[in-house]
Formats: sequence, structure tokens, C-alpha cells
Amino acid sequence: MKHSIITILALGLGAAAAHADCAAELQAVMDGHLKAGPYHVTMDQTMAGKTRKMEIDAILPSSFHMKSPEMETIMLKQGTWMKMGGKWMAMPGAMSGMVSGAIATGMEKGMANIKNLQCLGPQSVEGKTYTTYDFDSSGEAMGIKATSHVTLYKGDNGLPAIMIVEGEAMGHKSKTVQHMTYDPAITISPPQ
Repeated sequence: MKHSIITILALGLGAAAAHADCAAELQAVMDGHLKAGPYHVTMDQTMAGKTRKMEIDAILPSSFHMKSPEMETIMLKQGTWMKMGGKWMAMPGAMSGMVSGAIATGMEKGMANIKNLQCLGPQSVEGKTYTTYDFDSSGEAMGIKATSHVTLYKGDNGLPAIMIVEGEAMGHKSKTVQHMTYDPAITISPPQ
């Protein structure tokens, strides 16, 4: 009986250490992503049977240029602009601050909102092998609560390469596939 308890405790402590190592691994990937500089995201989001495509250039923490077939948005510290009907329009000044604040809060609380983290090791996706992490996440941005199941594939550079997010917000389920590439040549400027 003593051996059983000791074995159970040893297994429990081993699992806790493995989970801590896994969390430290994922934290290093996320920290690297925040410091990596400009990057590009190709995103496909499927919701209610429809797929929406978007291209995003990002320079964290506050510069984004988002393009979809329906619209285009540029967000910088000094303002946010949306292109609708072929014309750029400045958005209310508070919009940049609200979005930047939501992103900053998400980055600060990111690891705290992660549950059921698993380091899956090498996994094959799209014909390549990546170190893979799987976890659940929840949070709130601009008053909207969301839950997600995330599979993150780490590239050879130690940064996120592919992220698959199966989420739910406001009663709607979605699946988002993001492909990320890092490029120091990316710049984001106000519209001309």
C-alpha cells in the first residue's frame, strides 16, 4: 500500500513538473511572438457554413492592416481608418484605444486564461512536422466573452506558424485557421 501511495505521488509530481515544463515552453513561444517584430497572417474563418478570408499585417502591440473582400482597416496609435465603398474614413479616436487596450489585456492575461494545456510534440499538418501545443482558452474583449480550443504549431524559428482556433462567442461557433510568417520589411502607414 505504501508503494502505491508513493507511486501515485511520484506520478502526480511528475505530471505537475511536465505540465510546468509544457507551460514554460508555450510561454517561450508566446514571448518570442510578441518580440518577433512585424508579421503577416493569412486567415480563413468558417462560421455558419460560410468562410471569410482575411490578410493581416501586424506590428505589435498596436499597428494592424487588415484586408478582406468586404473591407479594409488600418489601425495605428494615431488613429483607425476603414475603407468602405472605395473610400477611406477615419473612425472615432476612441476606437484605436479600445482595440489596443483589448489586445494588451489579452496579451497580459494570455497564459492565465489557458486551461487543459498539452504539449503534443511533433505532429504533421499540411505536409510538414511542427512541435504542437493544444489548449483551451477563454476571455473577454470589448464586453464579448469567448471560449476557444486552440492547436498551435510552432515553426522552426520557435514562433507560431499555424494556429487553429475552434471558438464560440455570442452563441456562434467558428473555426479559424491562421498561417503566420514573420517579415521585418512589413510597414503599416495611414491611408493615402
